Amino acid sequence: MDKDVLLVERFDRVRSGQGWARNAMISALTILGLDEMMARYASYEDLADVIRQRFTAPRATLHELFRRIVFNILCGNTDDHARNHAAFLDGSYLALTPAYDLCPQGRTGNEATQAMLIIGQNKYSKLSVCVQAAHKFQLEDAAAQTIIDQMEHVIKDNWVEVCESAGLTQHERELMLGRQFLNPFIFE
Repeated sequence: MDKDVLLVERFDRVRSGQGWARNAMISALTILGLDEMMARYASYEDLADVIRQRFTAPRATLHELFRRIVFNILCGNTDDHARNHAAFLDGSYLALTPAYDLCPQGRTGNEATQAMLIIGQNKYSKLSVCVQAAHKFQLEDAAAQTIIDQMEHVIKDNWVEVCESAGLTQHERELMLGRQFLNPFIFE
């Protein structure tokens, strides 16, 4: 058989003396006290408030969540709903899980929105919206812009190598760059 296979190491499992055990995890939807019918009201701003109160290392966690929002926008992942963010629960405090279920979305036009509100009622997939929200993540505007610039450069500097590693054709690379990744709308 000539088929591709993807093996993924699960971050929610740990090896114990008796086999495999689960790490207790809770979704951002549950952390925010929302059900599926209320998911459209989930916001990064509200999640940041909970992080300040209930997470270990809140400042570092807020900065990491900000980076994830920026990366979602840079790569065109608009499927960043509250079920695609989670935290490990140790009984008292929460800690962000690794990022997962990142799925850059193709689009024919430029305008896009994130699944979760970023600040206020704004969920436009724009880096300027991230800067507007930076204070909620304990970042000054200049520090937020530095994070954005660094992440943009990492994508640009590694684009060819990553595409080659993934076996993408030149045509596929051209379709992704400027549509999903680094879409011009995000810079408006």
